[in-house]
Amino acid sequence: MKNLFWIKIFALLLLISCKEEQVSISIDDTLPAPQAVKNVSVKNRPGGAVLYYEVPDDKNFLYVKAEYEIRPGVIRETKASLYTDTLLLDGFGSQGEYAVKLFSVGRNEKSSAPLVVQVAPEEAPVRQAFHDLALSEGFGGVRVFYENPHKKDFAFCLIADTLNNGDWTALQTFYSKNSGGVFSHTGLSPKPIKVGTYIRDRWGNTSDTLISTLTPLFEYMIPKPYGVFNLASDAFAPAEDNAGRYAITGLWDGITNVENSNIFANTHTSLMPQTFTANLKRSATLSRIKVHHRIKNEYTGSAVKKFELYGSNSMNPKDDLAGGDWVLLGRFESVKPSGQGAITAEDRQYANVQGENFELLPTDEIPNPWVPVRFIRFRTLETYNGPSERGQVIIAEISLFGQEAK
Repeated sequence: MKNLFWIKIFALLLLISCKEEQVSISIDDTLPAPQAVKNVSVKNRPGGAVLYYEVPDDKNFLYVKAEYEIRPGVIRETKASLYTDTLLLDGFGSQGEYAVKLFSVGRNEKSSAPLVVQVAPEEAPVRQAFHDLALSEGFGGVRVFYENPHKKDFAFCLIADTLNNGDWTALQTFYSKNSGGVFSHTGLSPKPIKVGTYIRDRWGNTSDTLISTLTPLFEYMIPKPYGVFNLASDAFAPAEDNAGRYAITGLWDGITNVENSNIFANTHTSLMPQTFTANLKRSATLSRIKVHHRIKNEYTGSAVKKFELYGSNSMNPKDDLAGGDWVLLGRFESVKPSGQGAITAEDRQYANVQGENFELLPTDEIPNPWVPVRFIRFRTLETYNGPSERGQVIIAEISLFGQEAK
């Protein structure tokens, strides 16, 4: 009985010692609003400003709130806690003088009278980027070239006056946070068309519109199916897959919306870099290659990140890429259009449904990529799993575009 008594006492003491201390913060509704911040200084920046200030010495003070109009009728609100003396203002689309109302807000949510500060943002990134925007004709469409040095979330909007009557129609919107690049819109006829492009930022501010009349270069999709042309150094689908779900023929069967069949996938132990070869069954000058990522696996895992494309116009090309049968047509890297860390719905739509386009363009190394070829070799250098000596490559579909050689 005595032991049971002490066990109960010990348990009670343990319970008391482990009990969380309940902390309550009392909010006094009778306290007045805190004083406004003082000694405010302004540092203007592209599309915004930074405010530096002295916080009030008031135990009721909780945060600073700024209210300002980024364009007529659009009010933006920004807050900064009691632990900082800096407030960032952003979202301005145009240069000019803007009045900013600053409020000190108490724990009881009472606000001070507004302190009005004038800011004069520098040219907004959405307008800076417009200066480097360019349009050009491409095979089967048009190209949009852009620079985005601030790496802002931008939408690049491509429009067209298809009837030449001033009635503009949206063709496509590209989303990117990358520092620069090129977008292509294809599927246009080889006849003059008036096109325009402008940039929109995440606050709805827009740049001016760049307008040009362009004539897309003729191209067509090289007819499928392509032919299997296995060379000794090629990486094949796993032999144990008797159903043929991952055979190379899945690359040109026109099916991109099935996750676990009708795709090309080789073994996880295949040596990198790895190559597959296809017979186009005709001599053609290529303008681009379109690569469809496996559905639900876009920009991740075994999806191709970096690759090279080779071509040969020989009737029976040999295996050696360094030999005289093969010519390098281009080096390419897969890039998410959004530029985001997370994969967006637009990224998935582009990579799987539309297909990621890689254009053959002249470089110092490849001054003329537009040579006739009968065979192509696709050489994967790296997947989204990262650099590795061995690894699997998965592709849902490829399509080749260009002109049949005369």
